[in-house]
Amino acid sequence: MKKESLIIAIVSSLLITGIINVLSNLLLHSTISLFIVASNFVVCSVSIYFIYYIVVGKRLRAIHSLIAKNPEEIDNTSLDTVEERVKTLLRERKEELEKIDKLERHRREFLDNVSHEMKTPIFHIQGYISTLIENNVDDPEMEKRYLERTEKSAERLIRILEDLDTISQLESKQVGADIEPFDIVQLCEEVLESETIDAEEKNIKLVLENSLDKIGVIGERFRIKQVLVNLTVNSIKYGKAGGQTTILIKNEPDTVYMEVSDNGIGIAKEHLPRLFERFYRVDKGRSREQGGTGLGLSIVKHILEAHHQTITVTSTIGEGTTFSFRLKKTPHHSSFSL
Repeated sequence: MKKESLIIAIVSSLLITGIINVLSNLLLHSTISLFIVASNFVVCSVSIYFIYYIVVGKRLRAIHSLIAKNPEEIDNTSLDTVEERVKTLLRERKEELEKIDKLERHRREFLDNVSHEMKTPIFHIQGYISTLIENNVDDPEMEKRYLERTEKSAERLIRILEDLDTISQLESKQVGADIEPFDIVQLCEEVLESETIDAEEKNIKLVLENSLDKIGVIGERFRIKQVLVNLTVNSIKYGKAGGQTTILIKNEPDTVYMEVSDNGIGIAKEHLPRLFERFYRVDKGRSREQGGTGLGLSIVKHILEAHHQTITVTSTIGEGTTFSFRLKKTPHHSSFSL
């Protein structure tokens, strides 16, 4: 306010001086002198007015705009503070527009991906059924083969819909109803056992590294199992024949550190930032051949975020990939028993 006060003081002084000069010249009855002083006074006043308007007017207009939107914020606020507030509001507005634009791009990409992913199995189903109907296939073996392909396409479509439903539930915060303490060691053993057949087909060894027989954690057991299954399945799918997939459980004071790692083909660095996006695939052709929906890692991320945890990934081409996260331990984890 110092600058504004100085300007107002100057204007006031000029006005008072001008009035005194006018009055003195009136008393002296000098018409010429009166005209000169009056002219100077008018020119000076107009000049000061424009200076005042340019310097102060900008801020006054900003105040007026802010008053119209947030009148309660103006009380006892200096013009400097208001100007800073206006700049902040403009910056926030720009950030909001950029965020909206980013969300819109993601929405379009998501719709395109959903459309593409669902059209493929639907077209396959339609093609197989049309072939069976129109060609009157008499060969039982060929008919069986076409029906099996139709069934696989239908199963793929169902998996996509189930995964989309899972993500919808997670995004709408429909989690937390089944939070309970459970043994993470036992759960890991279950997951590895369930994937033994697929691992043996690729000659991949499944290993559990853990120093304790039982470790209690808190969470939704079913959801955490989804996390471990998705990570283990991915590790086997993209692992090297004769390689190894390892689940590591590391005991910490208040949390359990988890790792699912392999010594497989690895992932290039440029793909890592987008790895948890829906339908994002490092190798689109190979991923579809493996039968994945492209939603597994996105589900993993959502589940862990619902448990107030984050997942990280590190990878080196030709050496392997490691996914890691933490889980909260039970309050009496040292004496945990089921």
